Parts: sequence; structure tokens; C-alpha cells
Amino acid sequence: MTTALQDDPPAVVLGRIRRIALGACGVFAIPVLLLSGWRGLIGLTCSGLVTMINFLWLEEIVETLLQPAQHRHLGRVTIRTLSRFALVGAALLVTIFVARVNAASVLLGFSIVVVGIMGEAVYSTFRSVSR
Repeated sequence: MTTALQDDPPAVVLGRIRRIALGACGVFAIPVLLLSGWRGLIGLTCSGLVTMINFLWLEEIVETLLQPAQHRHLGRVTIRTLSRFALVGAALLVTIFVARVNAASVLLGFSIVVVGIMGEAVYSTFRSVSR
């Protein structure tokens, strides 16, 4: 018996995790907007953005480590790294100063990747059971 994780290439699995995480962000947005208003929604969006940037960054680092060594242009890598740090910093700045750190929305935003991974686990389990 094989599992879905063994059948699917990693890019497909990571794509599903991203889609589930973005869907979770959309589902979380409705109650946060109703209960906390626009500031809560901004906190959810920015903390979710920080989490997704870090997740995608980690994905790229793992792919780079697992691939054969390639000659990379140091200037391009430096610019990409600095731009990601700037984007993460801007999202955290908005979360802290504009959203006034609404704890519930920030925690929900930081958990969207976890929800994506849990969704992939449920998908893989149901897929392996249905075979």
C-alpha cells in the first residue's frame, strides 16, 4: 500500500499546502472582520503574509539544498534576500502599528501554514484510504 505522499511530487504537495493555507486565511477573515473590524483583518492578513513568506522561503532553501550545486549570481541572491527581509519587516510593522496587534487575528494569521499542513495530512489520509 502506498501513500499519497509517495505518489505525488513535492511541488504538487507544496502547492496543495499553499492553496489550503490561502483558503484558511479566507475562511478566518470572515469572523475576524465581523468580530474585530478592519484592524483585525489587517492583522490577520499581515501575519499570514509573514508566515507565507517564511514558508515559501523555507521551501526555496530546502530545494536549493537538495539540488546539485549550481553557480548562483551573488548579486541576485543578495537582492532577493534583502527584498524578502524588507517585505517581512513591512508586514510586521503594519501588524504592530496599524493593526495594534489584535492577538486573535495575529495568532490566526500565524497558524495558516499549520492549517495547510493539517489539510494536506487529511487529504493524504483520505486518499490512501480510498485506494
